[in-house]
Amino acid sequence: MKRYKKEAGGILEVGQILYTKHFKLTVDRERCTGCELCSLACPRSAISLISADTTVGSASAPLVDVDEDKCDFHGICAAICPFGAIKIKINGEETLPAVDKESFPVLERDIRINSGLCKPGCKKCEEICPLGIIKVSENGDGTVKVSETGGVTVVDVHKEQCAGCRICWMECPDNAIEVSKFIEGSITIETTACPAGCRNCVDICPVKALAQDDGGMVYAKDMYCIYCGACLQVCPADGALNVKRTSVRSTGKDSGAWHKALEKLTSAEGLARELAAKRTYKTQAEAEELSAKPGVNGE
Repeated sequence: MKRYKKEAGGILEVGQILYTKHFKLTVDRERCTGCELCSLACPRSAISLISADTTVGSASAPLVDVDEDKCDFHGICAAICPFGAIKIKINGEETLPAVDKESFPVLERDIRINSGLCKPGCKKCEEICPLGIIKVSENGDGTVKVSETGGVTVVDVHKEQCAGCRICWMECPDNAIEVSKFIEGSITIETTACPAGCRNCVDICPVKALAQDDGGMVYAKDMYCIYCGACLQVCPADGALNVKRTSVRSTGKDSGAWHKALEKLTSAEGLARELAAKRTYKTQAEAEELSAKPGVNGE
């Protein structure tokens, strides 16, 4: 068995080579925002953040580091990454072993596009997306390609890289896009604790959910915030920023690993709410199934 770690071209690669299998984890440095979600979710504490520059006026995002001796290549980090920056491959095939084995769910990315509402020539969603993951197909003359039914042929969203900020939805002039957040929470800013002239959090926020008013005071656009925690990594003042995650929407089977990750991502209260909601849903589903059986309710 051989384990290795290398970095080239903005890609961090960690691997394990066995006799019949080659495990490989990659982190795309350009897509990674240095948030804390993967490090919190990793059950083996194999992921850490290399400290960022938190000097006022010159912030840089922390780098995600992976301990090749601790990593088990189960893909929990990849499943929880909002930006699709982490990939797992086994013998060259992209996979999520923890998801495939139904021991961990995936983020419930809910993106709906009604291209029939799009106006020819409009590329607002592509222009406004802070992550650059929306592309509108065009004809050679620069006009939006229109199908025979009059709708835009392709509004392509790289769904696995969508963090659910909803900026495209809010800014779309034709209400053609609808996006739901998969992480709910709150963000508060204690402006009295902010150092004079500091805008580190504004500069580092991957979805432009933080801004400054005319007086230089930082404020949050909560409707856009994805509560990833990237801003916390570059804030030089303790107590100036508070990000709280209350729930994480997921699809797939629950497990002990998911419950532990959810507690770290939210809180003990967040986990309790999730379990209570699942129990309620299960009870309702069982009741509906029972009532549908012949002979029930006098039928």
